[in-house]
This record gives sequence, structure tokens and C-alpha cells, in this order.
Amino acid sequence: MDTTTAEVPNKKYRWTRASDGALGGVCKGLAEAFEIETWMLRVIWLIAVLWFGCGVLLYFTLWYALPRVDRLDQALDSKVLGVCARIAKRYELEVGVVRTTALLFMYVTFGAAILVYGLCYFLIPEAHKSAKSP
Repeated sequence: MDTTTAEVPNKKYRWTRASDGALGGVCKGLAEAFEIETWMLRVIWLIAVLWFGCGVLLYFTLWYALPRVDRLDQALDSKVLGVCARIAKRYELEVGVVRTTALLFMYVTFGAAILVYGLCYFLIPEAHKSAKSP
């Protein structure tokens, strides 16, 4: 396994949070994904914070959405209705990217996307369970 991806059986995750980061592990995890030094990403984040505070919202969004590297076996667990996990399983996407996209879409539409999210709960079928699942 290389340093930029973390593996769970049959699934690779590139976008993860580090388990030993300074605050939530977001900068360290993304720095590993981008293959840059952690301090460089922290400086970029600090500039984003100073620029109208948008970095704070983005940081907490990523903190919530990205799975921790030491808990990847729980990455597809449902957080809110499990819609993002269903989408990630069905289309073989990284769940952190799907959750981040959904949250950013909710911010941009001022919450109107919550209605779409609720509809997706009823419209998107659950992915087929593997033989290991009880």
C-alpha cells in the first residue's frame, strides 16, 4: 500500500483524514492525498480563514465528511439517512467526496438541497449486501 491511499477490502480511499493530525487530521490527510507537505496546506487553509472566514466552514465540512484513516471499515456507515453512503456504494465513489459535495450543495442552495436529499432517501435503492454482511 502506498502512502497516498488507504485500503479496506475491495476499496481504496484517497481522501481521508489522518488519525494523528493537529485538529481533526484534515490538513494532514489531504496533504498526503495531494502529496505535499502538511505545513503548506495549513498555510493555504490559514489564508482561506483570513479571507472572509470561508476556510473555517470548509474545514469543518471536511472534518465531518471525510473518513478517518484508522476507521475506514466504518466509512460507509450511515450518518444522516445514509444517502451519501448509498450513492458512494452504487456508483463506486469515495464516500468523503460524496458527503463533501452534498454539504457544499446544501450551503450553496441555502438548504433547498435538503428536500432533494430527502427524496434521494426514497428513490435510491440500497446497494446489494455482500455475503459477509449478516
